[in-house]
Amino acid sequence: MFTEISSKNNEQLKYLRKLSNKSFRDHENAFFIEGTKLFDEAFSEASQGNLTFRHVFMTEQWFELQSHSIRDALKMLNEKGITVSIIKEAILNSVSTMAQSEGIICILNKMTYPVSDFKSYILLEDVQDPYNVGTIIRTADAAGIDCIITSMKTADIYNEKVLRGSMGSVFHLPVYQVESLTEYTAILKDKKVVIIGTSLNGESLWERKPVTEPYAIVMGNESRGMSDELMKQCDVLLKIPILGKAESLNVSTAAGIIIYDILKDMK
Repeated sequence: MFTEISSKNNEQLKYLRKLSNKSFRDHENAFFIEGTKLFDEAFSEASQGNLTFRHVFMTEQWFELQSHSIRDALKMLNEKGITVSIIKEAILNSVSTMAQSEGIICILNKMTYPVSDFKSYILLEDVQDPYNVGTIIRTADAAGIDCIITSMKTADIYNEKVLRGSMGSVFHLPVYQVESLTEYTAILKDKKVVIIGTSLNGESLWERKPVTEPYAIVMGNESRGMSDELMKQCDVLLKIPILGKAESLNVSTAAGIIIYDILKDMK
């Protein structure tokens, strides 16, 4: 039923290795995921027609330890013509980006979403740490944010660290990358979306005025913050009170605090 791969020089494994490069991912419109949790989340989305698997690599040991539901999912993919390959653990480790592979790696087509208007947005301007981006996506998903818009210099959502950091949330809400976040923000303003930025010169989060939908929260670069161009687009600038000796907060932590504080206004 499943195919077997016994050589590190297998062409599909060579292809998998190349997907660690963003430019190759963009050219091929493909990416890869690792681990049981991400497989489970991805299969759930695929079953709803939102995601397409291309190839699954797994070890026999991993497969034998899985639940009936995961085994059935793999059999279902195989029956639909998706190649599912059994591979030796040492070979899978040689292509894994993890210190020790969990036992499954999958190649998928990139996600596509129709253009739409939303009630809540998170805009990420040049947030470069993949774990920060993944954590913000996960927080936005938990808070029920409708979509995320990223600048070209923000960490690629198909980076393996972003995918792991999001814990599968990247599959739950649309994420768009745009050429100019400043121009996109201007379009949102024309649609009466309230643009909320962060600045040390902003008003305290504790003293802010209530926010109404639709709204967009902008988070800037880890070291520079928001650009002057984007800051000028903001209708509201907020700052989180710092009571101790720390100079600032991690961008993903700050995003979580602001997202949930504003969420109170939506009750």
